[in-house]
Amino acid sequence: MKERSFTLKSYRNGLALHIRPETEMETLLSEIKEKFESSRQFFGSMQVGLALSGKELTQDEENAILDAIEENSDLQIVCLIGEDERIQYLLDEAFEESRPTEESRGEDGQFYRGTLKKGQSLETEHSVIILGDVNPGARVFSSKDVIVLGTLFGEVHAGIGSEEDGHFVCALEFSPEKLKIGSHKYRKKPEKRLWPDSYKKLPKMAALQGGEIIVKPVTKELLGQITIMQSDYNGQ
Repeated sequence: MKERSFTLKSYRNGLALHIRPETEMETLLSEIKEKFESSRQFFGSMQVGLALSGKELTQDEENAILDAIEENSDLQIVCLIGEDERIQYLLDEAFEESRPTEESRGEDGQFYRGTLKKGQSLETEHSVIILGDVNPGARVFSSKDVIVLGTLFGEVHAGIGSEEDGHFVCALEFSPEKLKIGSHKYRKKPEKRLWPDSYKKLPKMAALQGGEIIVKPVTKELLGQITIMQSDYNGQ
């Protein structure tokens, strides 16, 4: 019996797809479609996260895998989960906090899947989770909060029209060209070389506190504060 090009396991808040490194994309997509179509009733209809590992993939290849799963099942992939433990925790928390209730689904928050490139803009009155990158020259405008499950290099304005503390911008890699929360602009302080380069790549969150934008590395404790501060996805 021919060995399948991937292994599939249940995962916290979703599924883990481990791909054999030598697998051709055409073969992989064909087998994914076959697997999920034949197991449609088993998986049912639900929102899940997806972990991809084993093979280095481009953004287009990741999108093709997501499309193959969603088109051949009743699953909705809401986030890609990384293997790094810290990033994993952030994605799990984002998944839980961003999942709307049955009553408010589709009304209070939204997902955007894909990378925003130079010249592109995303505008919303709701909180938004971006499943991709915000490249230099791209812009995101939200009346509520912004979570980027990727790199943030472009411009972000969260909490538009609000002066209340609690609105935030969070990204796995945080280095925005411009950042504004409410009417407050973030002025990046000169960095002293006290930290290794890897520190810059840690997930970070900027939040409006006491009329000032504070940027901190994402920790378990800080994520707990997001749960308290953030109400948009809870239909409150």
